[in-house]
Amino acid sequence: MFYKWQNEAIKAIRGGSAILSAPTGSGKTWVAYVWAGLMDIDGNASVPSGRVIFTAPIKALSNERYLELKSMGFDVGLETGDFKKNAGAMVLCCTQEIYTLKYAHLPSQKVIVDEFHFIFNDPERARAYIDGLRRTSYESDILVMSATFGNPGGVKKYLEETAMRDFILYETKSRVTDLVFKKSGIRFGRIHDALVFVFSKKGAEWLAAQIARTRSKISREHRARLREMAEILEVQSVPNIMLCGVGMYFGSLLPKEKLLVEMAFRERILDVVVGTDALSLGVNLPAETVVFGQMAKFIDGPLTKNEFMQMAGRAGRKGYFNPGYVTYIPRSKCEHNDYDTGLLYLETLDKTCEEAKIKLLPAVGRLLKKEVTVEEEAKMLAEYSLPRRRYRDVAGEVEEILRLINVMLGQIKDQKERKKVRRVLADIWSDEMDAAPNIAIAMLFAENNSPDAMEAANILKRTERNYLQALLKVKRFANRLPDEYSFSHMEQIDLTVNQIDGSVFGFEEKINKIKTTEESWETKE
Repeated sequence: MFYKWQNEAIKAIRGGSAILSAPTGSGKTWVAYVWAGLMDIDGNASVPSGRVIFTAPIKALSNERYLELKSMGFDVGLETGDFKKNAGAMVLCCTQEIYTLKYAHLPSQKVIVDEFHFIFNDPERARAYIDGLRRTSYESDILVMSATFGNPGGVKKYLEETAMRDFILYETKSRVTDLVFKKSGIRFGRIHDALVFVFSKKGAEWLAAQIARTRSKISREHRARLREMAEILEVQSVPNIMLCGVGMYFGSLLPKEKLLVEMAFRERILDVVVGTDALSLGVNLPAETVVFGQMAKFIDGPLTKNEFMQMAGRAGRKGYFNPGYVTYIPRSKCEHNDYDTGLLYLETLDKTCEEAKIKLLPAVGRLLKKEVTVEEEAKMLAEYSLPRRRYRDVAGEVEEILRLINVMLGQIKDQKERKKVRRVLADIWSDEMDAAPNIAIAMLFAENNSPDAMEAANILKRTERNYLQALLKVKRFANRLPDEYSFSHMEQIDLTVNQIDGSVFGFEEKINKIKTTEESWETKE
């Protein structure tokens, strides 16, 4: 049932908190199932001795884990900031923020923190992870899972100091499938069974169109099946590129549009998906080849070796494609700032994985409420960043954030109103949003103890990729409000969400319907 490295890992990490570092696509999840007591050493499902919690950085991964565990027969629940189902179950899949806020303090749990490397380049989300580790009950065990990185020993020491417990480290470079890095690039017309990475919506649209132009239309049967899936998901129109077997995947797509791409790719109606690095976060899309259409991000510059390997690791999948291949598009017009994609690709192959870095951002709400001083917060941020940062530098950054908030609040001319907004802001601050939308919503609450939720959504849509994201952010905001605050007409939020995209709350039913209809198509064929 298990591969050699998995058996070794199971034996090594048994009986306590652990760190499991292995390449993308190596099969870490099965080791986690045994560690948590969800599976025995023969690979059979078993009943855990206590509660098991899986955390993930994005909702799509929580959804995927939930469906997998449910298919294995477990009593499993799902909870994200905007969705809850059977949350009291023995096995719970949730986002890291939910775990930190609601469940970290509970004793006698098995906690699996998946995709931990996600926070190495994301300071905005890192705080939720570190606060969750710090709050986890001493009576609970923690399994941290991550792709490979440069300093696992340093991360082990960091986690032991942060979570105040010992960790067993198991690291491997083993993959279930081989990975072949090609030194020569690939032409548009040769791309098939592939995930293609770029880092912007515009780049994804352009590159997907170029690949589609080299292809004939998919079969009549596949076109009919694609339209049936779209109808189930309530996607109004199927993009022309999909009729040529090419999909797109990026942040501003609606969940139902992403789900259509995912399901069509798994059925091999599509064999190419062009998308951003969201594709590298563990969403199950088996591909033979990973193609880099871009090697430099618009703000951060060239990919790190860790980022590169995380994306490259999506190539190959046991039972589907062995080996997996990794290549690039020569002289890609999607490349940023006149970088040469091929040159960056070849240079990156020769690099070693960088040491993990964790940068934390301040808990602004606690500072505004004066629950902590600037000095206390700066000391915490300096101490729990990896590597540790200079206190003086961090203190300056915290003071600057508070100064900017004061400047924004100073634009409220009426002194009495300004004081009230400041007080409300301290109570309701959300780390998920910047200062401007936080202040705007605080002004709503200052005017009305129960403002209209849709009014808040209209404020947030100015800064979100689409209206749906604004609606869901209001829902997450509402779930975190102190008892004395509440939005009115929250039911209108849910109604509008369902009108825009019924797959947000009904994803399980729609996926099941697609799978049911897939069986009838297989019979036809």
